[in-house]
Amino acid sequence: MYEKHKLFKYEIYKAFLLNKKIFFKRKKSSNFIKLGLIDTGTYGKVFKIKKINTNSLYACKEIRIESKKKKLLFNNFREINLTLSVIHPNLIFTRGTVINKTVDEMIIILEYCEYDLKSIIESKLKFNLLQIKLMLRQLLRALCILHDNNIIHRDLKTSNILLNQKGILKICDFGMARVFCPLNKNMTQGVITLWYRPPEILLGKSKYTKAVDLWSIGCIFAELIFSEVLLPGKSELDQLSKIFFLMGTPTIDIWINLHSLPTVQKIIFPIHLYSNLSKKFNFSKKSRLLDLLQRFFTYDPIKRIHVHWALNHTFFLKK
Repeated sequence: MYEKHKLFKYEIYKAFLLNKKIFFKRKKSSNFIKLGLIDTGTYGKVFKIKKINTNSLYACKEIRIESKKKKLLFNNFREINLTLSVIHPNLIFTRGTVINKTVDEMIIILEYCEYDLKSIIESKLKFNLLQIKLMLRQLLRALCILHDNNIIHRDLKTSNILLNQKGILKICDFGMARVFCPLNKNMTQGVITLWYRPPEILLGKSKYTKAVDLWSIGCIFAELIFSEVLLPGKSELDQLSKIFFLMGTPTIDIWINLHSLPTVQKIIFPIHLYSNLSKKFNFSKKSRLLDLLQRFFTYDPIKRIHVHWALNHTFFLKK
């Protein structure tokens, strides 16, 4: 057990050193004080903290490392660490890490942002078209950097998108991120929060691509437009039903490999016409906004819009 702890600790140490991150043993005294709890997630708690000597504000993510999860963290740490090496104004910046001697707790110190997109949307604040364009462009730029570095986020949702007082948007929480390799045999299916999960994963596809992040972007884009969750499914089957009712039931004409997916072979879904987006939200069929939204919601991941194409879509052009 000691050797496993030692190996795990060395892997963390090496990873953060390579990326020039701060790494040190936890001390009894601290240069920071907690100001309050920001959020609680699967992997730990996030606090707002202040550096005593400068009064600078930061976010502090405390991760409890249980013995049974050490193997999982060890196997994925190098992949998650790659996201820490990618620096971009629209990606949350990691300022340092702290790990204690017993290797059962890790603290990650992040830059602090005042708002998250989920809270803003839940406040029923309506965004105008210019604001939507500015936020979506920032989001796509951040994703572009990740995808160019072969990193899939795999948990894009409004609560993982932060905003500071200057209006700069930042993607955070890379706990589910991993390196994409075309030769990967299988990848975890229990990824991406249900409401933002693409149909290929819901239908049992294990060899998915970076296109899964683009479906999630489409869901976030829709929330910015309508100020509410577009597809709030209660289960995987209910999520699929909501997608098919709104977007239309897919066929092999638009998704060539559809019938090879495990769930399709087990369940017969009701037929809905493709697509009801324009009718539901009273969009003009020639609308640039509708065109981009539908491209994010393309069923076949091979045909789904690429992040670079999305950035150059006519939606962002001035009228």
